[in-house]
Amino acid sequence: MFPYPELRTSRLLLVPPAETDLDDITAQINSTEEIPRNIFNIPNPYTLADAENWLVICHEGWKSGSAFRFALRDKRSGRFIGMIGLHPVNEHRKAEVGYWLGKEFHGRGYAGEALMAVLRFGFETLDLNKIFATHFTQNPASGKVMEKAGMKHEGFLKQEYYHQNEFQDVHRYCILKSQWQPVSLKGKD
Repeated sequence: MFPYPELRTSRLLLVPPAETDLDDITAQINSTEEIPRNIFNIPNPYTLADAENWLVICHEGWKSGSAFRFALRDKRSGRFIGMIGLHPVNEHRKAEVGYWLGKEFHGRGYAGEALMAVLRFGFETLDLNKIFATHFTQNPASGKVMEKAGMKHEGFLKQEYYHQNEFQDVHRYCILKSQWQPVSLKGKD
C-alpha cells in the first residue's frame, strides 16, 4: 500500500479524494459540457453513483500503486476545484497524467500549478523516467498548460480514442526526468 501524501503548492492542496467530495465532484462535472467532452472516461450526465464508484476505484489505485488521483483544493478556503491523476506503468517507469477543473476555476493558473506538483511527485517520489499527457484537438488550452509545465509536443495521434460516438484525435505531450526542472507557474493557464 502506498501512503496517501498531501502535496502543497502556493495556492493548492492536492489530497486523495474523500467521500465528502462526491457532491462537489458531481456538481462540477455537470456544471459544463466541457468536462465530459474533454475527458474520455467521464459519463454525461455524471451521477452521484458514478462518483461513488469512481471513489472506490481511486482508493484501490492508491492501495495498489496503480493510480494516484488527487482532489485539488483551494489552500485558503479548502474548496474543491478539480482533480488530477497520475497513472504509472511501473515496468516502463512512465506514467500518464490527466486533470480537470471546474469551469469557474479556468484561467487562473490552477491546472499548471497542480501539474507541476504532480510532475515533482512522479519524478522525485515515484522515480519515473517519463510523464505524458494527451488532449483532444478541441481543447488546445490543455496543451498550453502542458507546455507551461515544461512538457513537449510528442505527437499527433489520429483516432486514438472512441469518445462520444466518434473517434477522436489527440495531441500527446511528454517530459523526461532529465528534462524536468521544478519551476513556479504564475499567471493564467
